Amino acid sequence: MENNNYRRRHGARGKARPGSARWFRRYRGLVIAGWMVALLVVLWVLFVRVDKPSNGLPAISLGSEPPAAAASATPQPVKLPTDDALHEQLTEWWYYSGHLQTESGERYSFHMAAFVRRGGLTHTVFHGSLLDHQSEKLYTEQARTAGVPADTQRDGFAFSYGEWQLRGSGAQHAAKMAGKDFRLDVQMNDSQPPVLHQVPGTPVAGLLDFGAAGKSYYTSRPRMSAQGTLSIGGTAKTVRGEIWFDHQWGDFEAAKLRWNWFALQLADGADLMIFELFDRQGGPVLRMGTYAKEGKAEGLASSDFATNARGSWKSPSTATVYPMDWTISIPAKGLNLKVDPVIRWSQFNALTTTMNVYWEGAVKVSGSHTGVGFMELSGYQTAREADTGKPKP
Repeated sequence: MENNNYRRRHGARGKARPGSARWFRRYRGLVIAGWMVALLVVLWVLFVRVDKPSNGLPAISLGSEPPAAAASATPQPVKLPTDDALHEQLTEWWYYSGHLQTESGERYSFHMAAFVRRGGLTHTVFHGSLLDHQSEKLYTEQARTAGVPADTQRDGFAFSYGEWQLRGSGAQHAAKMAGKDFRLDVQMNDSQPPVLHQVPGTPVAGLLDFGAAGKSYYTSRPRMSAQGTLSIGGTAKTVRGEIWFDHQWGDFEAAKLRWNWFALQLADGADLMIFELFDRQGGPVLRMGTYAKEGKAEGLASSDFATNARGSWKSPSTATVYPMDWTISIPAKGLNLKVDPVIRWSQFNALTTTMNVYWEGAVKVSGSHTGVGFMELSGYQTAREADTGKPKP
């Protein structure tokens, strides 16, 4: 009887029963290894794995070269407003940036974006910032959700998630966001035709080749007139201004790239976009631009312009070093511009939503022409990346 009781308590031949402390001590190595494998599988599905998009186009996964089928596929021309809508492709974003002011002359600037990433798990991310130029206080907000919180639209898009709303079709757009102590609600209208960015000599307007990272369609509305309401600390103000809208989509991997992007609205009515892309080691991928004025857009090749950073700024929170105090010259257009940040501390920390940090903020233009604009510097190394010599996954 005593022996039977021992067997019931400890199992046949004295083995520790599952669930007991002794069993865990004996097999804890296997248990911990199993947990680690499960965690790696979850992370792979959430952030790395890329399945074939439902439209049948080949996808490009992290660390891989584009499939041969992607290179041979015939690129489709951009059709607007149809292509304002969501696409069943790997990466897509809708992006607003601009300068606003009140009737009394107070100045503000903001950026607001919705990012959709398709793959093993489709998810949507929202980023936004607001700068008070009087106090130089920067407000930021971000959110992430599974799926795509947008209504199906044939000729446009309509996102709605909590305090975030972005919608547009053709020339009519509206955007809302809110965070701690701030709220912005703007309506926009465009009187100019949209811009399809194109490298001179390439066959499809609006389609850019990012090399091993894939290909992206890229359209803009560089100077949408805007009016709306801005609230800071509960005080509402009417604002007006001009907004730059970008839309990019395609089977491309933004995580493979570093870039400098400038969107400048010059006082003479010209709009200038400069796009410099590199791989994460700094190797050149694409340099191009677009000069638009009075409804006419001209593509700029790499040889048409020169850029140079005269200084830098180091983030105190991530130790990331960003090039600052830029000059941009375009001899054929008589442009010799100085592009300086309104504030230097304009890093957007998106580690909780897109696992990266980037510099995003308002700039002022001087030199041969004056104006305002926005600058984005993305893919620069954080302190952790510099220590390991590798970009973060």
